[in-house]
Amino acid sequence: MISKPYEDIEVGDLATTGSRTVTEEYVRSFAELTWDRHPLHLNPQYAEGTRFGKQIAHGALMISTLLGLVELHPSYLLCFYSLDNVRFKAPTYFGDSVHALSEISAVAPRKDGKTAVVTSSARLINQDGVVVLSGDFSLLVAGRAAALVAPSTESQAVQ
Repeated sequence: MISKPYEDIEVGDLATTGSRTVTEEYVRSFAELTWDRHPLHLNPQYAEGTRFGKQIAHGALMISTLLGLVELHPSYLLCFYSLDNVRFKAPTYFGDSVHALSEISAVAPRKDGKTAVVTSSARLINQDGVVVLSGDFSLLVAGRAAALVAPSTESQAVQ
């Protein structure tokens, strides 16, 4: 989605990602990290009695999954501005595989001439082609003059 300076990004640019399978371990790790331990996500007996019929992933986890799937190159992505019109359209069940589809809907250069607010309309889609999440994501993106040096992808050992 953001892999180049804003000057090279155009309205209508499309990107499709690879997929990620949502597992019970993935959901449990998110629950522990966030302390969102609602039984709809963690208790199969409770979930059976809900409108979903079985456990589902957290909506916030699916937003994070979408953002993790799309390319956000550290030389150009400076920060997030907003998440707008976010809609959870269908549940994501354990075992579902999801991928992201994004389309650039706006590129608004800022007065500084070095950055722009880039908005992407994005969808998270499951293995059956069902849109489970949609929204508009606005990001502050560097131009050529403001691009940062990308950090090494190798992790540094903590002494």
